[in-house]
Amino acid sequence: MRLKISATIVYFLLASSVRPAQADFTVADYCEIALKAGQVSELEWQDRISLAQLHQGTSKSLAVNLQTLDSQYGRLRSQLYAHYGTTFQEYLRYGASHQSAIKTYLEQNPGIKGTLDDVSARIRSLSGRMESIMAGRAAKEVRK
Repeated sequence: MRLKISATIVYFLLASSVRPAQADFTVADYCEIALKAGQVSELEWQDRISLAQLHQGTSKSLAVNLQTLDSQYGRLRSQLYAHYGTTFQEYLRYGASHQSAIKTYLEQNPGIKGTLDDVSARIRSLSGRMESIMAGRAAKEVRK
């Protein structure tokens, strides 16, 4: 199984910004990571949908393939966080301890907030689509 995204896209996501040192991590960096992580998640959901639609085997074999896809994207996300000198857990801690500053930053940068909101909406839509596909597959298996 191969990821739908190409090495070029991954390179672009990681190379489009200068990597800050951990001590220099800012709210802007946090929001940039949120956007790039959202874009990666969007690509992942697209791949999950494609895989589920094209899969001809059992639900169990589909689950294995989806888990493999999840692992591949997990590694990609880890690379994204490492590019910024952080980890997912450190990113979450930063977000929790800087909520007010993040909110203020997004209020002052409505374009960034809008982009983040758009990515989130697309991810929710893709997630709902995947849920429908999986429900349809489950219904077909029950009828067999």
